[in-house]
Amino acid sequence: MADSGTPPPASPPPAPQAPNTPSLRDDMINTVMPQAADADPARQRRKIRITVAWVVVSSLVLFLLTKGTDWLTSEHDARVSSKADDKVDREGPAFSANVRQDTREPEATLFDAPFSARDKARIVGTSGVAQDLTAFTKAHHGRGVFYSDVWKSAMGVDWWGYSEAWFVDLISDRKASLVVNGLRMKGLRCTPAKATTAIIRVGEGGADYDGLLFDVTRSTDTPLITGGPEEEHYGEPFFTHRKIDLGNGATPGGLRIQVTSGTQDCTWKAFEVSYVDAKGTHTQDITANGKGFSVHGIAERPRQVYEHTVMGVEECAPRDRGRYTCPSFPEA
Repeated sequence: MADSGTPPPASPPPAPQAPNTPSLRDDMINTVMPQAADADPARQRRKIRITVAWVVVSSLVLFLLTKGTDWLTSEHDARVSSKADDKVDREGPAFSANVRQDTREPEATLFDAPFSARDKARIVGTSGVAQDLTAFTKAHHGRGVFYSDVWKSAMGVDWWGYSEAWFVDLISDRKASLVVNGLRMKGLRCTPAKATTAIIRVGEGGADYDGLLFDVTRSTDTPLITGGPEEEHYGEPFFTHRKIDLGNGATPGGLRIQVTSGTQDCTWKAFEVSYVDAKGTHTQDITANGKGFSVHGIAERPRQVYEHTVMGVEECAPRDRGRYTCPSFPEA
């Protein structure tokens, strides 16, 4: 029988517990948003929602601020660039002008000196065959001129003089639009005409050209409308009924400009063009490739007048105001 006074054996100590290993979710919370860490799951979820909402709102506000700044900057840059482009667009000439004198098939030829009896014997005659007077004209320094528009009664020219003509092409590479609304002769000077003799080509019909004509005996700043018989405003001020659009991709403006000076020889420095754009009214000169222009009239009392037809050349008698009478056509 065991001794009841012997103490029972001691119990072994409890085994140590393994430390709690945080979950992946806890690691992400502690790393990404430590401010949301909390031992209480409910509070932790609330903190996570608040943090996420704050991040989303902050990101949206930052995005809008960035885009707004970019827009304001780009808008400012666009305005600055537009102003710079507009300044560059207006720095040079508004247009360029290609000018060439119309020397195609003149309707008459003027000579300073009358022909001698020998010269007349060479050209006068009605052989029934049209003569080629090119060599004769060149040898006698003839100047080709026109008369169709000048002699039409609707043009209102008092003197049967002659005109000279220029083709002018206006070209503008400006982005902005502009409108040509006026044209005048600048720096006009005149002296009595030297030409005393004219050979007039008839019977072939004068060509009708759309364009304008200056009669310097009446005005140097009001060109008149020319053109064919269908032209409604023939002989009226050109810019009362017409305008020329240039710039902004507009088709180049083409003109045929005639000038008649009656019994005077005239020179002028340039045609001065007036035009309107968004900034107001301006002027620009057109020259003959850097030089001035000249036109020749007929003497107040011509010495000789000849008609050149398909039948030959006939000498006529000069009359007042540039008119003449021919034996075959006494009504001329």
